[in-house]
Amino acid sequence: MTLSSLRRGFQGLAVAGGLMLSACGGVGDGIAPVKSALLPLGGVEGAASTKAYTCLNTSVQLVVTFSNGARGDFSSRAVWSSSNPEFVKVSNADLPVPGQEGSFYGRGVLIPVAAGTSTITAKYLDFSSSIQVVVSDPTNVRIIPAEADVAVGALSDLSLSADLDGVTGAIDSLATWSFVTANDSVATIASATGVITGVAEGGPLSAKASIPGCTASVFSNVTAPVSVSKLDSLALTKEFTDRSQLLVGTTERITATGTLANGKTQDLSGQVAFTSSDSASITFLVGSLRNLVFASKESASPINLGATFTYGPTGSTTTVTAPTLPITPVAGTLSKVTVSPVTSDIAPGGTLVLKATGEYTTTATIPTQDITRHVTWSSADTTLVTVQTNSGTVNPLAGVAQASSTAETGKTVVITAANSNATTQTSATSTLTIQPAASP
Repeated sequence: MTLSSLRRGFQGLAVAGGLMLSACGGVGDGIAPVKSALLPLGGVEGAASTKAYTCLNTSVQLVVTFSNGARGDFSSRAVWSSSNPEFVKVSNADLPVPGQEGSFYGRGVLIPVAAGTSTITAKYLDFSSSIQVVVSDPTNVRIIPAEADVAVGALSDLSLSADLDGVTGAIDSLATWSFVTANDSVATIASATGVITGVAEGGPLSAKASIPGCTASVFSNVTAPVSVSKLDSLALTKEFTDRSQLLVGTTERITATGTLANGKTQDLSGQVAFTSSDSASITFLVGSLRNLVFASKESASPINLGATFTYGPTGSTTTVTAPTLPITPVAGTLSKVTVSPVTSDIAPGGTLVLKATGEYTTTATIPTQDITRHVTWSSADTTLVTVQTNSGTVNPLAGVAQASSTAETGKTVVITAANSNATTQTSATSTLTIQPAASP
């Protein structure tokens, strides 16, 4: 089971979802069910066992196959049981969702209670399917960042992270956030998201993450200090620090960093107002891509980029302005695509960041540039490894490869990066080998 599949599962565990075909037809239409199998979230249909983690709810679906080949999710019609509910409880739409009065988990939702093993069984008509669920405790449960320094008037997003069998990732979806001792005159925290709002100088306050209904000691005292200070200054930095030029048709990430009165820093890239002295040549993108600049036209002189952060009540605001950052857009012709690393190991359930570099025919000082966001990524076997790609729009996560938690050790998969505009070499590959994660 991958962390990404856990996150997807967290969002829909309180309702019974559909898989493949609707479970509304089939029976009584002269078409008979012929077999059933269990499908664990993020796993393989018919698997003998699956992993789960204390207090991180997951689910199992009952897939029924009919005589005409049709298949459907019949989880909501099955009767579920657990051989050891002290380790894993399973819902028959009768287990209440903590903190949500009148709401119950859907059938087939698993609630891992403690480390141990239990057999989960689903019965439908004359069919019975079982799977062994092995529960272990998450390790290294922590809040990221470990210490939050927030500018007055700014937001800061906390994340709950854990290691699951050596793979690290966010487990935010079930977390509830609070301050151990609240002080709304200094900062507030959103209980569902962990987003902190800096109100006035003060702190430290202690932010706490908990999972409703969870009594496991591993989640009993997960805290991080939060302090709020005024913003003293703002500075812009470039993604490609070795050059002052940007090739036309490509993007670059601009980071806005605030220095606070207490000497700490905060990334304010998502909260400042960016400007360009010539938006016809270089422009900032919008939405979640707002700190990416796109070079659309060559310019003989540098384009000055700027940013401001404004806070305070209407009529009494304070604005902090960053010194401008010059970038010169230059023309070039893409000739070759390369990928790094050329070969690498990737753990089951793990991720790996791949990078694509373009070689250009250009007058630019440095005729190569990262074009990870400007190639199409693909995997030769998506059952082993998937990879984020750019599909019509720029994807800031392009090139991130994710191995299946059930990927077999020793298997290899080829990842390809391609750009049809290249004149001599339009694509390049990276070969990934599934290997267990290295011991810490």
